[in-house]
Formats: sequence, structure tokens, C-alpha cells
Amino acid sequence: MNWNSDILAAVPQKMIQIANPFWYIAWFTVGVVILVAWDRTRLKALYAIKTGWVGFSIFAMLWVIISSMGTSKDFVQSPEKALTQFFDYHNPITFGALLACAACLAGILILAVLLARHPQMSPPRKYTIFAGQTTLGAAGLLALLAGAHLNGFSHWYENYVRAWTIARMGEYMLNSVMISVGSVGLIILCSAMATYALTKLEFPGRDGILYLFVAAMAIPAQLILVPLFLMLRHWHIQTLDFSFMDSRFGLIIIYTALSLPFTIFLLTGFFRSLPTELAEAAAIDGCSEFRTFSQIYFPLAAPGLTTAAIFNFIGIWNEYNFALVFITNPQIKTLPVGLYYLVVTQQYAAEWPALFAGIVILFVPTFLIFLILQKQIIAGLTLGGVKG
Repeated sequence: MNWNSDILAAVPQKMIQIANPFWYIAWFTVGVVILVAWDRTRLKALYAIKTGWVGFSIFAMLWVIISSMGTSKDFVQSPEKALTQFFDYHNPITFGALLACAACLAGILILAVLLARHPQMSPPRKYTIFAGQTTLGAAGLLALLAGAHLNGFSHWYENYVRAWTIARMGEYMLNSVMISVGSVGLIILCSAMATYALTKLEFPGRDGILYLFVAAMAIPAQLILVPLFLMLRHWHIQTLDFSFMDSRFGLIIIYTALSLPFTIFLLTGFFRSLPTELAEAAAIDGCSEFRTFSQIYFPLAAPGLTTAAIFNFIGIWNEYNFALVFITNPQIKTLPVGLYYLVVTQQYAAEWPALFAGIVILFVPTFLIFLILQKQIIAGLTLGGVKG
């Protein structure tokens, strides 16, 4: 019995055609990983797997971005053309764009090797190298996008306008920004005060409360979604006109409560590394506990708070389940929920490039945050790791 034939017969031909480019990229990535990981050293094999996965992610991201610049006809007839057009050496535009991108990539690698061989380089020179890598990366990406634009993938304006206005992605993005920023601000404020109390103040049951926050991290958020909805759907404060259903502030409160255990756990090690002598000196000078926290420890904890804010922002920005359940008003839906509705509508309308444009709109903010603040993220995670 031929299982492959039966499976392929049950799958629509268009789905097989769309999946082909991903299989090409996946097998190419697997081949690269096997060749690079030939060495028996575990560390090198691990780096090879990581490099292969990063390469696959970059290919997938480029495929989505370039597909969002084409037409539905191009996507249905040849979905792999978004990437394969650059390997056509008979086309000087796209092949030249590929060579320009390769040159930029070579420059990035050379600067990385230069930085690795001179770890004691002065900060101004390091910043210059980082700026050069960023510039080369942007130039390589622009070269690919320009080559695709000149080769017929020039419908990006119509696709992004359709996704931004007709599919209301702009309105959904504004809602996501308001909810994410409000949630992160409240999370940082509450978690910083709680972590300060749990690490710098002495009171009965302090360790037990901290262990409860750590234990709360073991409860999946999806597990409490239905009970939380049944409990909060009828809660309403008449004087404040507040409810958890169809309310941005209600969703902010829910996100804050769900994010506190992880944030407190993340900040505990960092606050413990801060010297306790500062609080003692402030108490001698007559400072209250709140003033000691707000004027001494809170500014010192800025690197750790920045890291916690970034992780929470990305998690809330991409959160889907709670936003889907607690927000039913189309005017205040968030971007992930709006993207789902865009998938449904564009799937039946066969407007795949508009769907890809919506995906790009969703992941660009988080990508830029990682790209710009990657050093702050790493510094915030390691500053509290060693005391002294």
C-alpha cells in the first residue's frame, strides 16, 4: 500500500504547490546543518543547528515580505518565485540584487570577525562596528526588495493600503499599542515594588509569598482562561463604568495579573544583587521606604526593568487567546485577533499578498525592538547573575 500516494491524493494540489518552497528551504537548511555539524564537538554542532535555524527563519521572513509585494496571481501560479527569482543569472536585476546582498553579508561577517579578535576594543569603535553592521544589513535588505520591485513585485502599496485600511490593521495596531504600553507600565510598577519588598524588606512570610509567585509560573495561562471568563464576565463597577468585557483597561488588568509572577521572578535576582547598604544609609538620613525605593533602587534597577519591559511587551503584543475572549467589540480588537480575521477574509477573497502584508505589520515592531535593544536585553539578563 502506497501511503504517500494516498496522502497526496487527499491534499489539494494548491496546498502542495504552496508547500513546495518551504520544503526546498527546509531540506537546504538540513543539509547545511549536517555539513557544518560534521565535527563531533557538541558545541560546534549546537552552533551549527542554531545557525541553520536562523538561516531558515531569515529565508521565511524574506519570502513573506517579498510575497506581500506581489499579486495573488503570482502567488498562486508560482509561490516560490519570491525567492527563486534572485537565483536566475539571466536576469541582471535580481541576480545583481543577490550579489549586492551577498557583499553586504560578507561585510557583516568581516566586521563580526574583527570584533571577535579584538574584544578589548574601545566603546566608540565597537559602536562604529555595530552601526556598520546595521547599515550593511539594511542595505542588503533594500537591495533585495528593490530587485524584486523592479522585477514585477511592485504592488506593495496596494497590498499594504488594503491591509491597513480595508482590513483595519491600522486601527487594530493602535489598540495593541495602547493595551501593550499600558500593561507594561502597570506590570513594571507593580512588579518593581513587589520585588523590592520581597528582597529588601524583612517581614514574616516573605519567602512563602515569593515561592507562591514562583509556583504561579507553573500554571498555564490557557488553563485558567475559561474559569477566568466565567468569573469576570458579569463583573461591573457602576460608579466607574468599568467591566472586564470589551474594555481596554480590563484587558490591561488581566495581562498585568498574568505577567506578575514571571516579572517578579525575573527581577528577584537583579534586586538581590543591589547593595543593601544603600537602604541602610537612606534610613539613617530619614528616608521613608517608598522614597528609598523610588529614588535609589528603582533607578538602579533600570537595566533589569528594561529587560522585563521588553519581554512583557513582546508577549502581550502577540497575545491572542485572552484578547479574543474578552474583546468582542470590533473597534477595540488587538492586532493578532485582527490578523486572524484578515486570514479568514483574504483566504476566501484569494488576496494572499494582503494577508502577508498584515503579517509583516504584526512582526515588524517586535523585530525592531529586538534589533535595536538586543544589547539591553542581554545586559539586563546578566547583570543580576553575579553578585559583587
